[in-house]
Amino acid sequence: MRTLVFHPCRFQACVVCALAIVLVPLGSGCAAVKATQQPSKKNMGVLSPGTPRTHVIAELGAPLWSSERDGTTVDVFAFKQGYTKGTKAARALAHGVADVATWGLWEVVGVPAESLADGSDVKVEVTYDDHRAVSSIDVIAGEDVINPRPMFGRKRKRLFFPEAKIEPETKVAEPESKVESDETTS
Repeated sequence: MRTLVFHPCRFQACVVCALAIVLVPLGSGCAAVKATQQPSKKNMGVLSPGTPRTHVIAELGAPLWSSERDGTTVDVFAFKQGYTKGTKAARALAHGVADVATWGLWEVVGVPAESLADGSDVKVEVTYDDHRAVSSIDVIAGEDVINPRPMFGRKRKRLFFPEAKIEPETKVAEPESKVESDETTS
C-alpha cells in the first residue's frame, strides 16, 4: 500500500492555481466598470442665448473663473463631455462579453481603451446680459463638442448662435433644355 507524502511545493502550486481560478473571474470586469464610470453627457443646449445663468451652472457645474466685465458677468467653464447612459451601458456589456469570451484576457485591451476614451475636454467662456441670461459664448477648447461635424459630408451647421452668418447652400441652376415642338419634327 502506498502512503501519501505531503510535498510543500505541490501544495503551494495547488493553492496558487485555486486562487487564480477564483480571482480571475472576480478581477475581470474592470473595463466594464470603467465604462460605467465615464463622465456623463452634458446638455449643450444651455449655452444657447437667453438661457438663465442658474441653468448653465446647474448643467455644467460651478465656473472655473467668474468676473464682471463692462457691467456684464463672464464665466469660464471647464468640463468633460461624456457619454449617454445607453452608450456607457452598451460599452460595459461589450466589455463583459469580451471578458467571458477571452477568459479575462480582454482586460489587457479593455482597461487601456477605457482609460483613453474618457470624454472630451471642453472650455467655454460664457457672457451674460443684464438679465443674467446667456448672450454669447467663446469656445476656448472643444469646438467639435459644441458644434459637432456633420456625418456623411453634409455642410457644417452651427448649433448655437444662429445669428452668425452661415452661407446657405447654393443650388446650381440647371440649363433649360429645349423642347422640340411637334411642328419642327415633322
